[in-house]
Amino acid sequence: SKRRGLSLRLKKEMREASPRQEYERAAALRDQIDRLEDIFRHRHTLSPLRSKKARVGWPRIEKIIRETIGAERKISRVEGYDISNISGTSATGSMVVFVDGMAVKSEYRKFKIKTVHQPSDVDMHREVMRRRLVHPEWPYPELIVIDGGKPQLNAVLSIMREARMKNHALGITLSALAKREEELYTENGRAPVRLDSLPRPVMHFFQRVRDESHRFAKKYHHKLREISYRGQAPKIKAP
Repeated sequence: SKRRGLSLRLKKEMREASPRQEYERAAALRDQIDRLEDIFRHRHTLSPLRSKKARVGWPRIEKIIRETIGAERKISRVEGYDISNISGTSATGSMVVFVDGMAVKSEYRKFKIKTVHQPSDVDMHREVMRRRLVHPEWPYPELIVIDGGKPQLNAVLSIMREARMKNHALGITLSALAKREEELYTENGRAPVRLDSLPRPVMHFFQRVRDESHRFAKKYHHKLREISYRGQAPKIKAP
C-alpha cells in the first residue's frame, strides 16, 4: 500500500542518516514517521470526534464515561499521562489535554524526570503528578487518564489524596488504562472495565487519549536521548 511504502522509505532514510551523524535529519524523519503512523492509526477515530454530522457527539460520550467511572460532575477537560524511558535514562513524562473530546495541543506539557533514577514508571508517574498539581494556573481537569494498571493508579492516587487534603484537585477523578489488557482502572474500587465492552466512540476516545500521551512522551524522550548522544559523540579534530 502507499502508506506502507511511504513509511518504509522514511525509515530507510532515517537509518541512513544516523551513521552519517545527520542527527537533525534523522530526528525530523523519525517525527514524520510517528505523525504518519499516528494519523493512520486513528483515522477511524478522528471523524466521529470531529465531524459536525457525527451521530454520537461529545455529550453522549461524556455521559457514558461518567457512568463508567462513577463520576458525578460533568466532564469537559480530560488529561492523559504517560512515561517514556529506556532503563531509566532520559526519562520523560507527558501531559496531553482534551477539551470536549478535542485535543488542545497548545496546553500539552512535557516533563523531564528529575528525582527517579531507576526504571520505575510507578515512581515517575508519582513525580509527574506531584509537579503537575503545583500549577493551578493550568486548569484542573475533571478526569485524568494515566498509562498503566493498578500499581500506577495507586501511586498517583497517593499524590492526589495529598492534594485533596490541601483543597487542591478536589474535582478530579483518576483512572488508569492498561495497554496490554486494554482495561480501565478507576479509583472507586470497581473491577476494571474492558474497553471493548464500551460503545465504540467511547472506546476510541480513551484509546486516543492513551496513544496521544504515549506519542508525546516518546517524542520528548527521543529528543533528550539525541541531545545526550550528541554530547557523548567523539569530537573529530580538524586536520
